[in-house]
Amino acid sequence: MRSRSFAVVLAALFGACVPTPPITVVHVGKNAEKRDVEGDPVKMRRPPADSWTGVQGGAYVVRSNEDWRKMWKAAPEAPAFPSTIDPAAEMLVLVATEDAIVSKLTIERAVETAETLTVFVRQTMLGEGCVRKSDERLGVDAIVTPRVDKPVKFYVEDEDGASCGAPPKTEIGCRIAAAQSWSSKLTAKTGDVVECELSTVATGKYALVDQILTLADSPPSSNAKLAYSKGPTRATIALDTFGTYLVRAEATDEAGRKGRATAFIDVVPKKTRDVLVQLTWTDVDTSELTAPLPRVLLRVTQEGPKGQRCSAEVPVPGLCEAKTRGPYTYMKIPASRRKLPVSLLYLDERPQAGPSPCVNVWFNGERTVAMCDHDHRHAEDRWELGTLETWTGKVVRPKPPPDPKPAPATKPGKTDAPPKAAGTTTPASSARAKK
Repeated sequence: MRSRSFAVVLAALFGACVPTPPITVVHVGKNAEKRDVEGDPVKMRRPPADSWTGVQGGAYVVRSNEDWRKMWKAAPEAPAFPSTIDPAAEMLVLVATEDAIVSKLTIERAVETAETLTVFVRQTMLGEGCVRKSDERLGVDAIVTPRVDKPVKFYVEDEDGASCGAPPKTEIGCRIAAAQSWSSKLTAKTGDVVECELSTVATGKYALVDQILTLADSPPSSNAKLAYSKGPTRATIALDTFGTYLVRAEATDEAGRKGRATAFIDVVPKKTRDVLVQLTWTDVDTSELTAPLPRVLLRVTQEGPKGQRCSAEVPVPGLCEAKTRGPYTYMKIPASRRKLPVSLLYLDERPQAGPSPCVNVWFNGERTVAMCDHDHRHAEDRWELGTLETWTGKVVRPKPPPDPKPAPATKPGKTDAPPKAAGTTTPASSARAKK
C-alpha cells in the first residue's frame, strides 16, 4: 500500500509516464431523458474564486502539473499550480465553454462506481431577452474531489434560463408650441417651434442607464438643432426650412439593450411660385438603416434637342437648385412657365420588395404631387414621372404607347380557293364521263 501511494505522489508531482485515464463528454438536450448512475456520491468542494480566463472551452481533470499546463495551453503563460490542492490526494475537475448563448455552467454532483467517475453538469442557456456582456465569463465551474485514477465521464444537461424581459419601452411625443396633444407625427410650418419629450419604462430585469433625444435627420438646407430644456429627455426645435425632420428617442439599459422611437415632423413650405421637389423614401426609417439604399438621381430636363438636364450632381443655374442629405434630395425650380420632364435615374438595382423612392412636389404652399415607385429596377433604369408644368406644379403623366394596330385582312385569291373534297367532280368532267 505504501509503494502504491509513493508512486501516486511521484506521478502527481512530476507528471511521470503514467497512462492518463480517458475523459468523455456526453451532451444531452433539454428534453432528453434524465440520466442517473448508481454509485457512491463523491465529496467535492469549490476552490477559491480564481479567475479562469484563458482556459479554452472543454472538460478537464487535473491530477498533475502536466495536466495543469495542458489546461492552460491557450493562455500566454500558465499560472502557478494552486497551493490549496494536494495532487497526491486530490484532483481538480473543471468545465468551461466559450459559447455566447450559455449564461452559466454548474457542476452539480459526482458519482463513483467501480469503473468510472461520473460528473453531472448543468448548462444554463441565456434566457429570452438576456445579454451576455463581452467581459463576462460565466460559462465555467470547478470543483476539487478526492483523487480518483479512473476514467471520467461528464454528463452535460441543458436548461433554459429565466427571461430577462423586453428591452426598454420607449415612446416619443411632440407638439407645436403649447398645444395640448402630443403625437409622433406632426405637420408644421416654417418658423414653428416644436417640443418633443421622451418617456421610457424598463420592462425587463435590467435598470435604465441612459436616455436621450437626438435630431436624427433634417432637410439639407436646415441649420436647426435641438435645444434641451429639462435634461436630455425634453427638447425644442425651431423649424427653419421645409422638409422632413426626424427626432430620435433612445433609452439604454445596463445590459446595453436599446429601446428606440422616432417622431416625424413634416414642414410645409411657405407660399411661393417656385416649384419645390422633394425626393424621400417610404417603408424605411432612414436614420436606422441596416443596408444602404439604392442610389438614385432626381433630374429635370428642358424640352427640345438642346435642352439641358439639371440634378444635384449637375446643377444648371436658372433651371434648378438641388441639394442632398443622406438619401433625401431637395430641388427648387424658379417660377416660370415651362414644361420640364421629371425622371429618376437608378444607379443601383432596386428589388421589388423593400424601401421605395417617392417624389413630392410643392407649389404655392400646397403639395400637388405625391408619387412612389414600387417596381423592380435595374441599374441605369429610368422612372419617367411625366412632365412638370411649372405654372401649376402638376405633373402630366406620360401617355402610354398606343396598342399595336392589327394586321390588315387579306382577300382570298385564286390560289386561295378551298381545296376540293375527294371524290367530287366538276360539271365538265361529269359530261365527259357520260360520253
